[in-house]
Amino acid sequence: MTLRTFVAALAATFALSIAGAAADTTTTPLAIDLTASNWKFTPGTIVAHPGQTIVLHAKSVEGAHALISDDLGIKPVMMLPGRTVDVTFVAPAKPGKYYMHCHLPCGPGHDKMIVEVDVQ
Repeated sequence: MTLRTFVAALAATFALSIAGAAADTTTTPLAIDLTASNWKFTPGTIVAHPGQTIVLHAKSVEGAHALISDDLGIKPVMMLPGRTVDVTFVAPAKPGKYYMHCHLPCGPGHDKMIVEVDVQ
């Protein structure tokens, strides 16, 4: 291997390592607007990577709701019309599906108010 080939290979490896670090999803928070209405959350599914910090900008556009998840360590958070509350959590290290749901009985569709967090 010539010195020129070695330097080119080293430069390419360095460039790829920098690109990988810039795209590291465990250090880049995932910000999501989460909206509650009667009787659903939008979006209904969030895809995250293990260890990734997630910041939900949660608000209700219809009725009072409360977001909770034992799986994700989220204590009840009130969501009232016209107000936005930030909810921050870290995706579990183990890939899988985790769930958040409405904690405040809000009517006949209350049991359908679920957000799936798909950790991949």
